[in-house]
Amino acid sequence: MTEPGVPGSGPARPDPADLRTARPGRPAGTSSGSGTTTPGGGAPGTGGEAGSHLWPGDHGTLPAPARLALARLVRGPYLAAEPEPDTWRALLAHEDVVRERLADQYLDLVVDADAQVAFVRDVPAADAPQVVREVALTFLDTALLLHLRALLLDSSDGRVAISRDEAADHLAAYRRRGGGSPMDFSRQLDATWARLIESGMLEPLSGDRCTVSPLLRTVFGADQVAALSAEYVRLAKESA
Repeated sequence: MTEPGVPGSGPARPDPADLRTARPGRPAGTSSGSGTTTPGGGAPGTGGEAGSHLWPGDHGTLPAPARLALARLVRGPYLAAEPEPDTWRALLAHEDVVRERLADQYLDLVVDADAQVAFVRDVPAADAPQVVREVALTFLDTALLLHLRALLLDSSDGRVAISRDEAADHLAAYRRRGGGSPMDFSRQLDATWARLIESGMLEPLSGDRCTVSPLLRTVFGADQVAALSAEYVRLAKESA
């Protein structure tokens, strides 16, 4: 993800490259299970066993669940233990070889065992091609993401749901700062809401409610979140 400059003057903000490198994988989208096997055969971290071919002419060596984990990571935006527990277990059991296959595509695997989510990002090499598609963030996008992440971290069970109206209430201070009309703000919020759903940060429920992706626990580093949060709090106070 990339973050444009925050309108107005103020202290320096974090390097947008920090947000860009933290983007969960959606390519143009940790513990390792020791001593276990997965359905389809093959020891953890190996390429499977003879007889694991899934179709005529199949040259793959991973068992089906591990291939599915690899495909989900490449498709993005992330893989989570819920609602895909079998695929998650296959990733942990075959993590080493999945990392090798991703590295062949210039992709790095990030696994958060506590949050039980995994995603891919571009490898940190200057001469590597960009594989992960970036999503540019607006001012409102970032303000809402910071709020959602705070809600997620404060949740006792790691589950958070929010409605569009609740998001609008939180972002009202930034609407006053921008000086636009209520209609302009509503259109901007609609675009932000749609972008966060498309990127996987919000997952639709019924009506206008969405659940917050557990990925927000991992995708932004603590230092950059602290710097951005301080700046956004300052701007909100200026608008009060």
